[in-house]
Amino acid sequence: MSFLIAVYVNEGIVLASDRRTTYTNTQTVENKIVQRIGIHSTNSTEKTFICFNGAGISCCGDGSLQGKPITGFIQDMIRTEITKDCKVEDMPYIIIDYFNKLPSVPNTNFIVAGYDSHEGKKIQRIYKLNVKAKKVEEIDTSSQGATWDGEIHTLTRIVQKVALKTKENEYTDLPFDEILWNYFTLQDAVDFARYAVETTIQTMRFKNVIETVGGAVDILVITPDITTWLQKESLK
Repeated sequence: MSFLIAVYVNEGIVLASDRRTTYTNTQTVENKIVQRIGIHSTNSTEKTFICFNGAGISCCGDGSLQGKPITGFIQDMIRTEITKDCKVEDMPYIIIDYFNKLPSVPNTNFIVAGYDSHEGKKIQRIYKLNVKAKKVEEIDTSSQGATWDGEIHTLTRIVQKVALKTKENEYTDLPFDEILWNYFTLQDAVDFARYAVETTIQTMRFKNVIETVGGAVDILVITPDITTWLQKESLK
């Protein structure tokens, strides 16, 4: 699956993702369909990308298309469709249109993040979308916070309230300490994004599950003035 997160603060946006792709093999054996889940995996899949307009894209979900990694299709889309002058608010629909013109449409989710210029000001914009469902959601960034996608259960359990169920089928709330999003600096956003991906990786490592999140962590920082890699696995 993957795990990706966007943390947005007043100073900028941080995108982070893991690099693991897990493949499933389906065969017909003696008239029976046999599905071998997680038969192969790679830790070299790029899931976060810089666009020419300074925006960033992260993706999760279907990692292959037409028998090839989806990474090449995303890179082609960025080269051919997302120009330097492209508005971030137009990008979700550009992505949906690009993939829906292909012979098969992947069930892939994207987070799009960046800044648009409006009347001399930089407007922070973040969108979540699914290309197959053609569904777009704009994230409200008027307050600082974060949004994530993919294998969300680990982080969601950490940041949400938890209650214990008694023998009488009643619930007792455990003490809950909220995350102080509104006090986050850009460095805090970087630290939380890294923590979120690494915690998901390490938690899945010890659970009885297929480790669909793993490998190196890529971190992209987007500000009104510059977009830069803070941490990125590169070819060797």
